Amino acid sequence: MKVKQTFSVAWVNSDTDKSSGRVQCPSELANQNSGYEPPLEVDTWGYEEQIYEEDLRRIERLFQEADTDGGGGLDMEEFRESMKKILVGVDDEELDIIFMKVDTNCDLTVDWDEYLNYTVLEYTEKDALHRQTRPLYFPKSLKIVPVGHSELIVRLQFNPDQSPQSREADKGGQAGVDKAQPQPGCYLSVSRDGVLNFWSENFNRLRAVSLDHVQRSRGEKIWVTNMVCISNLNLMAISTTGRDLDFFDISASRCDLVFSLTGLKNYVLVMDYWSDGKNGVFSVGDTGGGILVFISSDVNQHGIFSTANIINIGGKCCLPVSALLKNTSKDYQNFRVADLHGDWCCQIQFIPELKAIATCSASEDTAMVLTQVPEPHTKGVKKCAFPLKKGILCFDYSPKFNVLVTGSVDWMVRLWNPCTSKAIAELSGHTSAVTHVVVNVHGDRIISISKDKNVRVWDLKEYGCLQNIHPRSIQMGHFPISDILYNKASDTLVLATDKMGVLHGAEDVRNKEATSHKQPLCCALYNSNFKQVVSGSHDGMVIVWDVLTGEKVMQFVVGNGVEVTAMAFDGPRRRLITGSKDGSIKLWNFNNGALLCELPKLDGSEVTGIVYIKKRIYVTGWSKRVMWFLDLKEDDRIEHRQWKCYHSEDIYCMDAYRNKLLVTASYTGDMVVWNVDSGLAFSRLNSHESPRPLLPIRVFDEPCVRQDTIKTQQGSVGTQHPAAPPRRALASAGKGTSQTHTKPEKRCSSQGTCSASVTMDSADTSSFTENPSEKTNIEKKIKRPSLAVEKVLFLHTRERHPDSAILLTSNADGYICAWSIDPRGGMLAKFKATQHNDAAVCSMSTDLEDQILLTGDTRGYVKIWDISDFWNCTGEGNSLRLPDLIPAYCRVERPITPAFQNETEVLDGWSVSLTPPPLLSSWRCHLKAVTSLEYVDRFQLIVTASLDCNVRLWSIAGKYIGTFGQGLWNVGVTDTLPLPSELKRVGSYQTLKVINEGTRPHWRCAEKVRKLVRQRKQRSQVFALLMGNKEAAAKIEELLPTDPRIAKYSKEQIEETWHQWQVKGEQKSSILGGGYVQKVRYHVPPSFDRKDVCNR
Repeated sequence: MKVKQTFSVAWVNSDTDKSSGRVQCPSELANQNSGYEPPLEVDTWGYEEQIYEEDLRRIERLFQEADTDGGGGLDMEEFRESMKKILVGVDDEELDIIFMKVDTNCDLTVDWDEYLNYTVLEYTEKDALHRQTRPLYFPKSLKIVPVGHSELIVRLQFNPDQSPQSREADKGGQAGVDKAQPQPGCYLSVSRDGVLNFWSENFNRLRAVSLDHVQRSRGEKIWVTNMVCISNLNLMAISTTGRDLDFFDISASRCDLVFSLTGLKNYVLVMDYWSDGKNGVFSVGDTGGGILVFISSDVNQHGIFSTANIINIGGKCCLPVSALLKNTSKDYQNFRVADLHGDWCCQIQFIPELKAIATCSASEDTAMVLTQVPEPHTKGVKKCAFPLKKGILCFDYSPKFNVLVTGSVDWMVRLWNPCTSKAIAELSGHTSAVTHVVVNVHGDRIISISKDKNVRVWDLKEYGCLQNIHPRSIQMGHFPISDILYNKASDTLVLATDKMGVLHGAEDVRNKEATSHKQPLCCALYNSNFKQVVSGSHDGMVIVWDVLTGEKVMQFVVGNGVEVTAMAFDGPRRRLITGSKDGSIKLWNFNNGALLCELPKLDGSEVTGIVYIKKRIYVTGWSKRVMWFLDLKEDDRIEHRQWKCYHSEDIYCMDAYRNKLLVTASYTGDMVVWNVDSGLAFSRLNSHESPRPLLPIRVFDEPCVRQDTIKTQQGSVGTQHPAAPPRRALASAGKGTSQTHTKPEKRCSSQGTCSASVTMDSADTSSFTENPSEKTNIEKKIKRPSLAVEKVLFLHTRERHPDSAILLTSNADGYICAWSIDPRGGMLAKFKATQHNDAAVCSMSTDLEDQILLTGDTRGYVKIWDISDFWNCTGEGNSLRLPDLIPAYCRVERPITPAFQNETEVLDGWSVSLTPPPLLSSWRCHLKAVTSLEYVDRFQLIVTASLDCNVRLWSIAGKYIGTFGQGLWNVGVTDTLPLPSELKRVGSYQTLKVINEGTRPHWRCAEKVRKLVRQRKQRSQVFALLMGNKEAAAKIEELLPTDPRIAKYSKEQIEETWHQWQVKGEQKSSILGGGYVQKVRYHVPPSFDRKDVCNR
């Protein structure tokens, strides 16, 4: 089981084991003290990730033990009890989810073969998913930077800018704030012979300084061994083979020597400096394996060293180390640990999270040692040793996972816990000694470099290699990599030999520009069993998302570039059924991407609707027919049937009612209601023909059917089109067309009864004896899309009744019709559901209690309607009303269209209500059409999918939670992802008000400004009208309906106030005011010649 350790180290006092001459490790301490246990803290990793190979063997034995009847399977209760022995702290709901994932055949039992196959397939697909989706950490090739010298570079450093603004940013970064912007500064490189180069952030050389004048002593050549920048003091420390530490001022261009540390017993090889803006720690390691540590409580005020003991030797300021170690000031704390390692120190680093100095060497017993910083004025230091054969050459620390990462001569990269002396993981892949390791800024990636210039990037979570840069791609000469510098602020890796090479990390854009899919979405379904969203796109890609976190769980391809056009779950909601453009229908275990079954392809037409009823899979589409396939076991032959054809054009959508009825809707506006048990069509609905139910018309032969349909409709409904457009293009095909279409010729009486023969006889056949003009055909095709039905939706909680609407349909003209499919019923109401004339509702959804209706249109708007009392005569009151959960600020201030209470329309003697249900909320979720809407009842969330390739999650109040694939979230936490930039850019006042939860009053000011501009424009047009401008009258007719004070009145009411004004002699209208003049009564005043007027 994976565990996470607390930030603590098993310290050992060096004074307690002086006789042995070495440092004790935690394992030895555990043997001496049986009560010692490394502090462990169980982490909440995924419950499925707790299963390993040894657990699988135990599970196999549990399966065999639980199989008392010899059947080889476990039911859900037995499965729970068995898995609880393996997985600790997992509740029954999570175990039930595992059971349902494995039991894909829904026989309520799980055997060992099923479990093993599921486990192997799941982890195989997840591994493939990670490999496909993960980007390269270093996407660009190595950039070589010429240095201008031939000597080896021994050290690289980055000196950040020390301006006041940069210091504040640096303090924020030290406090734990994530630095989004790279910190300005310059790079420094020093060669072995003392050539110091300053580089810009783009690695342009700024200047070069030679340190020869301070490197010569007694006429001998002194080599530079290391360098470190003390940035907040503008100092640079140089260690040489002369044993002294020289400190230079790097604020000026000359780099003058300031002072030197003298009296060192051994040569300094490694140095390190750390500061949080106030405290500072300067540490060095020497050739004798010892360390020196200098700590200052305030480096900005007191410096890193006490200057009280500075002496002048030959014109050179010197600080004896012995004097610094005797310091008793409370502002400084200095100590030395001699012979810490049995070999040279290879690296030294202060780790503030552990409050320890970490060092490593090639010594086996003390390969790495953590030395605790002692409390002030205390004697003795505590140390913790990590033994390893052949020692450790390099290391780094990850605060996020509290692990030490090391590289060694045996080609291994190891991960250590500070609480134990054993490695918790070994990463193999290098073929030579690992000389440098570093952990990235986020703490979840390891970058390792070996002696043969092989650069590898590792995943610290999964212990896998993410990127391998071959040595032949590192063209930096024959020398091995002498030093590296990883700039965490800019995510840049700099390599050094006698040249410099730069690897730039991928820009951390936080996936802002990423989309959920690469192609437009076809559908997005919510699965309540597994709390997952399954989305499918036009490129055949199906992705499974965790709705609570937004994490991508699984990804697989339905076919080789075959477009997914329809999706649905089976009855138990454990399998996914997909339909494609080529007519193929497949069943999937969407939790591991396994293809379970492929149904026979009866027709190569596109599939547009899939419904699962009573172990039957009902499929329809451009074949104009309804087919069903019997869902049996894999070994059985799949039985299938085709129902009789009652559609003359392509079927666009389908829905079921309580596993009893089925409705299909086509391009011509025909909706056929079927009996599921008998497979017979018993009713036909068409809002453009009649508000009453009609008898379905059987289609026998396709060529004859198309001609008969044309005769019947006289080109208004059944006009044959060359190729029906795909559903996603229907809205665009209807754009620009008039929304007021001519009513087709009646085919039925007022009672709604008719027959095919009677209709055929009453049709006008003269159109087939004459060739219509090309213009007439074009006009008919343009009007055709407004008749199509985009979506059908049954309200399952309502009973069939003449006055109860149980079927909602959306037409391409933007209207939603409410139908009663009772023989005595018909179309009860219709209302405009879009605020733009060229938009149509292309997706609808309701909650489980049918209290609210969610609609998504072709412009990306989502609206929520209160339908709890909308033509519902059989409904019962519920304790929880979802409409009450929507805040008042979500209400639309002005209606979408002018609506009047109790207004009806009479069609063929049938009264149809035009009053829409209360509109609770409206906002724009996408910039393109919303192809799918799902309401998550348990969490009161809304899932939207669109042609803009995104799947997004919203609360019922319209609060934006996130876009799948653009980041992770936690449902229930107040902090959510930032709003997409495109919605901020084009969002209206209403959209921004809903998304911002009614706050941000500047949007209200923007709305007031917009109203003021509209009013001024109206006044200018009225003034122009009074001055005799003929064009002003037409412009006023366009402006007045947009005024919310006038839009709520009909033209008849306006005319009535005009008549009242005429009769009573009043000089103003109660609605329009005194400036209104009726258009038909207005006469342009005669024009007079100025000369004639003057002569008079």
